[in-house]
Amino acid sequence: MMSKFIQNAAEIAKKAMDSVDPSLSEKFTIVIRFLTDNPDAASALKGKERSIVGTEEYIIASATNFKKGRDPRTPLPPSTIPDEMVSVILNKYFEVPSEELEKAEEWHRLSMGAENIVGDLLERYIAEVIEPHGWIWCSGSMVRAVDFIYCDSENVWQSLQVKNRDNTENSSSAAIRHGTPIKKWFRTFSKKRGDNWDKFPSLEGKENLSEKGFKLYVEKYLSALRAIKA
Repeated sequence: MMSKFIQNAAEIAKKAMDSVDPSLSEKFTIVIRFLTDNPDAASALKGKERSIVGTEEYIIASATNFKKGRDPRTPLPPSTIPDEMVSVILNKYFEVPSEELEKAEEWHRLSMGAENIVGDLLERYIAEVIEPHGWIWCSGSMVRAVDFIYCDSENVWQSLQVKNRDNTENSSSAAIRHGTPIKKWFRTFSKKRGDNWDKFPSLEGKENLSEKGFKLYVEKYLSALRAIKA
């Protein structure tokens, strides 16, 4: 059964975010308005803060998640223990010298950590460019199959889903109840070099998006993280 949001959801959302980060109150309230119109798109909460979608408790907990989703995120290598057989294959088939195996293993872990954060950085970059034009980044994984939303001049919801590569699994959700079909876009190709920025959906601010801009954003973002770490 589809959940419904309580009648004064927008007011609760503003009050909740006012106590967390007032600078995000308007954006968070818009996301809750979107979910009020499209409750089937709301992501369920996880862990101890699990609440029924649409309740006051759900909105209050989501405010914290929305804010945390925008907090700086550090690249981290996986914490899992590597399979020793990988080193055997690297050595015996790919002829990686035995003395280089430990370094290869560490570089592989670092590469995995870097790869795992690219999608998050992509959303942050796009948000920096298009949020000034009215789009809202649905940070904190609040909305299923949607990363950005926008309410146009005719009061119709527009939504966008972004992926880093063309072989990343997309949600089967094709449309939202009170809006147009979800626009979908990916940044890079899995079988060829190059980027897909020229195919970014038509929306205000898209002319300022580019691979060069993304690279500059990532370099600046990571430099800031390193400065904090130092």
